[in-house]
Amino acid sequence: MIKTDEYNGVCVLSINGQLSADECKVCRQIVEKQIDEKQIVNFALDLAGCDFIDSQGLETMLWLRRKCEDLFGMLKVVGLNDTCRKILEITRLDHQFDIENDLSFALKSMR
Repeated sequence: MIKTDEYNGVCVLSINGQLSADECKVCRQIVEKQIDEKQIVNFALDLAGCDFIDSQGLETMLWLRRKCEDLFGMLKVVGLNDTCRKILEITRLDHQFDIENDLSFALKSMR
Protein backbone atom coordinates (compact mmCIF):
# COMPACT_ATOMS: atom_id res chain seq x y z
CA MET A 1 0.00 0.00 0.00
CA ILE A 2 1.22 3.51 -0.85
CA LYS A 3 0.19 6.62 1.04
CA THR A 4 1.02 10.13 -0.14
CA ASP A 5 1.38 13.35 1.79
CA GLU A 6 2.69 16.75 0.81
CA TYR A 7 4.88 18.95 2.98
CA ASN A 8 6.13 22.32 1.70
CA GLY A 9 6.27 21.17 -1.92
CA VAL A 10 7.72 17.73 -1.15
CA CYS A 11 5.67 14.64 -1.93
CA VAL A 12 6.17 11.92 0.66
CA LEU A 13 5.50 8.42 -0.66
CA SER A 14 5.07 6.03 2.27
CA ILE A 15 5.34 2.36 1.36
CA ASN A 16 3.74 -0.21 3.66
CA GLY A 17 4.48 -3.86 2.95
CA GLN A 18 6.69 -4.63 -0.02
CA LEU A 19 7.95 -2.46 -2.85
CA SER A 20 7.23 -4.93 -5.63
CA ALA A 21 5.34 -5.23 -8.93
CA ASP A 22 1.86 -3.90 -8.07
CA GLU A 23 3.14 -1.16 -5.78
CA CYS A 24 5.70 -0.08 -8.39
CA LYS A 25 3.02 0.51 -11.00
CA VAL A 26 0.95 2.55 -8.56
CA CYS A 27 4.02 4.44 -7.37
CA ARG A 28 4.96 5.49 -10.91
CA GLN A 29 1.39 6.63 -11.60
CA ILE A 30 1.34 8.69 -8.40
CA VAL A 31 4.68 10.31 -9.21
CA GLU A 32 3.60 11.19 -12.76
CA LYS A 33 0.36 12.69 -11.43
CA GLN A 34 2.18 14.75 -8.77
CA ILE A 35 4.60 16.09 -11.38
CA ASP A 36 1.92 16.81 -14.01
CA GLU A 37 -0.79 18.25 -11.78
CA LYS A 38 1.14 19.87 -8.94
CA GLN A 39 4.57 20.47 -10.55
CA ILE A 40 6.21 18.68 -7.62
CA VAL A 41 9.85 17.77 -8.28
CA ASN A 42 11.01 16.79 -4.77
CA PHE A 43 10.11 13.40 -3.34
CA ALA A 44 10.77 11.56 -0.10
CA LEU A 45 10.41 7.79 -0.33
CA ASP A 46 9.49 6.69 3.19
CA LEU A 47 10.31 3.00 3.53
CA ALA A 48 9.84 2.75 7.30
CA GLY A 49 6.87 0.41 6.75
CA CYS A 50 8.51 -1.51 3.88
CA ASP A 51 9.90 -4.94 4.67
CA PHE A 52 11.18 -5.99 1.22
CA ILE A 53 12.26 -4.48 -2.10
CA ASP A 54 12.37 -6.69 -5.17
CA SER A 55 14.09 -6.01 -8.51
CA GLN A 56 11.11 -4.04 -9.83
CA GLY A 57 11.16 -1.99 -6.64
CA LEU A 58 14.83 -1.19 -7.17
CA GLU A 59 14.11 -0.26 -10.80
CA THR A 60 11.31 2.03 -9.66
CA MET A 61 13.58 3.70 -7.11
CA LEU A 62 16.19 4.33 -9.82
CA TRP A 63 13.48 5.60 -12.17
CA LEU A 64 12.25 8.02 -9.50
CA ARG A 65 15.79 9.26 -8.83
CA ARG A 66 16.35 9.92 -12.55
CA LYS A 67 12.95 11.60 -12.82
CA CYS A 68 13.81 13.96 -9.96
CA GLU A 69 17.24 14.72 -11.41
CA ASP A 70 15.77 15.43 -14.86
CA LEU A 71 13.42 17.97 -13.26
CA PHE A 72 16.20 19.45 -11.07
CA GLY A 73 14.49 18.07 -7.98
CA MET A 74 15.62 15.84 -5.14
CA LEU A 75 14.87 12.35 -3.89
CA LYS A 76 15.49 11.26 -0.31
CA VAL A 77 15.06 7.64 0.78
CA VAL A 78 13.98 7.49 4.41
CA GLY A 79 13.56 4.91 7.16
CA LEU A 80 15.26 1.84 5.71
CA ASN A 81 15.06 -1.20 7.95
CA ASP A 82 18.00 -3.62 8.11
CA THR A 83 16.59 -5.89 5.38
CA CYS A 84 16.00 -3.11 2.86
CA ARG A 85 19.34 -1.48 3.69
CA LYS A 86 21.06 -4.83 3.08
CA ILE A 87 19.26 -5.24 -0.27
CA LEU A 88 20.61 -1.86 -1.39
CA GLU A 89 24.11 -2.78 -0.18
CA ILE A 90 24.13 -6.20 -1.89
CA THR A 91 22.97 -4.67 -5.18
CA ARG A 92 25.50 -1.85 -4.71
CA LEU A 93 22.74 0.72 -5.05
CA ASP A 94 23.15 2.18 -1.57
CA HIS A 95 25.42 4.93 -2.96
CA GLN A 96 22.91 5.80 -5.67
CA PHE A 97 20.48 7.31 -3.16
CA ASP A 98 20.51 10.04 -0.55
CA ILE A 99 19.46 7.98 2.48
CA GLU A 100 18.20 9.53 5.71
CA ASN A 101 17.02 7.85 8.90
CA ASP A 102 14.50 10.51 9.91
CA LEU A 103 11.67 11.87 7.73
CA SER A 104 11.51 15.26 9.44
CA PHE A 105 15.27 15.76 8.93
CA ALA A 106 14.96 14.74 5.28
CA LEU A 107 12.12 17.21 4.72
CA LYS A 108 14.04 20.04 6.40
CA SER A 109 17.06 19.37 4.22
CA MET A 110 14.94 19.66 1.07
CA ARG A 111 13.84 23.27 1.57
